[in-house]
Amino acid sequence: MTASILVADDHDIARAGLIAMIGGQDDFHVALDVRDGVEAVEAAAHHKPDLALLDIRMPRMDGLAATREIRRVSPGTRVMIITMHDSLDYLEAAIEAGATGYLLKDASREDILRTIRRVLQDDAFFDGPLVAKLLRRAATKPQTNSSALETLTIREREVLSKVAEGLTNKEIARTLKISPGTVKIHVERIIGKLGAGDRTQAAVMAVRGGLVATSRDEEP
Repeated sequence: MTASILVADDHDIARAGLIAMIGGQDDFHVALDVRDGVEAVEAAAHHKPDLALLDIRMPRMDGLAATREIRRVSPGTRVMIITMHDSLDYLEAAIEAGATGYLLKDASREDILRTIRRVLQDDAFFDGPLVAKLLRRAATKPQTNSSALETLTIREREVLSKVAEGLTNKEIARTLKISPGTVKIHVERIIGKLGAGDRTQAAVMAVRGGLVATSRDEEP
């Protein structure tokens, strides 16, 4: 059974282009396409797609608000933001809203397809350079949940550090010489202990708490 995808973008040409770009795949298909956030939430509530691809700036309800609502009305639907805005504020807001992916529209077709598959496999992905900047920003902010960080085991800290580097579960498994299934269990436990919404939120919390080091030498 192929995964179903909902596409939401108020620009007809952009929406049609994205649909054409990701069409013809064996493992997923575009089941629905809508023009704004309100329609996206209604479609998600009714059809329960596996993944929603949302633009950020849309009429009536933007992609960030739609993300929160979709996660509420259809918890099984993963949300991926695909936008032209390389804004750290938007990225952070998307993570906090519950998005499991954030990719820029100028990404290649191969990157978009690869990211869709990662998100569908429950492996969150966010634009690498943007996440690096976000983690550097996070390192300058105080962490208020340090007690939760202290509950992590040594192995969980190792896994979290690799998550913060942007590695997938399979890549973490190869690096730490454990199975991908074990990595998934560790990630789920880390998210639960930290009270994070997803792996990226957990990475941000770890950086803020000083648990995971990040370079500040690059431009913010």
